[in-house]
Amino acid sequence: MILKITDQANFYKQIIDCFERGGIVAIPTDTVYGFAVDATNSQAIERLNNLKRREGRPYTIFVSKNRFEDFSVVVKKKIIDYFVPGPITIILKRNTVGLSSVMPVGNLVVDKIGLRIPQNDFTLKLLNLYSKPLAVTSANLSGAAPLNNAYEIAEKFLDIDLVVDGGVTPGVPSTVLDLSTTPPTVKRKGLIPILEIEKVYGRNVLLDASLKFNLLFVCTGNTCRSPMALGIFRTLIDEGFVDIRSTGTSVIDGMPAAASAQKVVEEYGGSIVEHQTKSLDRELIDWADLILVMEYKHYETILEMRPNAVAKTFLLKEYKRRVQYNEVTDPVGKDIEVYRQSAMEMLPSLKLVARDIEKRFKIRE
Repeated sequence: MILKITDQANFYKQIIDCFERGGIVAIPTDTVYGFAVDATNSQAIERLNNLKRREGRPYTIFVSKNRFEDFSVVVKKKIIDYFVPGPITIILKRNTVGLSSVMPVGNLVVDKIGLRIPQNDFTLKLLNLYSKPLAVTSANLSGAAPLNNAYEIAEKFLDIDLVVDGGVTPGVPSTVLDLSTTPPTVKRKGLIPILEIEKVYGRNVLLDASLKFNLLFVCTGNTCRSPMALGIFRTLIDEGFVDIRSTGTSVIDGMPAAASAQKVVEEYGGSIVEHQTKSLDRELIDWADLILVMEYKHYETILEMRPNAVAKTFLLKEYKRRVQYNEVTDPVGKDIEVYRQSAMEMLPSLKLVARDIEKRFKIRE
């Protein structure tokens, strides 16, 4: 059965009755749809395990914010207060006394719990009305892409008791952040950028060993400065930590890097002979964890395309340095000495960025 979201009391009563009977409800969130069951009902958990075809992994728990301390040892409250409710899953140490008596989720023995409160009116009201915690997982089979459409879920998962239609969701999963470590550790990338978390925390966070940091260099034509930055940067860092791309705001796609740019990168021990120009697009902006631009006009173009990229977009020469509006000289069409000058202008900042990225992985060693 598909239920369209309304404010009528009977709408929420149908959902709550379903949870109390051990049913599975597909619910919309601020990221993707999720399968939800009463987390205190072991039979409902077993049904969810069978539906998802997964075993041995705990589920994220949805519970109202004023009950976080009933289920976890709350730390780094500044981060929680800033991002929750929102598209983030917070991992904390379990409050074992509270959980052992209130929420026996299967037979898993775990010392941490993932808590989440989506920022949408439906979920916030549901969590206030339903007194028990919900065990929730993305609406898909384990390993498949999450679904973000109620009718597609109803068609593919016939055993679900209810599907709540909240329209099409963004389709990007929540950021998963482990606050039980110091510094906190990003376990999964999602809608909240890493640099936005760091801005609130006040210093670098860690990235899980399974992740890479995505770095994007941006110039105008993507033949000179951004490919030079990419080529030189590769000589400064272990690429096991980072994925690097470059792009331009005014580009003919598929062109090689300028000959002088290739020569300068070779002088630094790198190579961009296989480079092909690529136009800036929203997909690249969303992919990046950090965007470094050469001129202020590039910064403005990015924010016009994706205003929420402001937390992760910087002029290269300004990134974590006490300078303002410091642009990299554009060498296009000029003598190779101007290309060398541009590379020298970028080098101090490239070294700083490389050290900064490695810290997000090496602090834990």
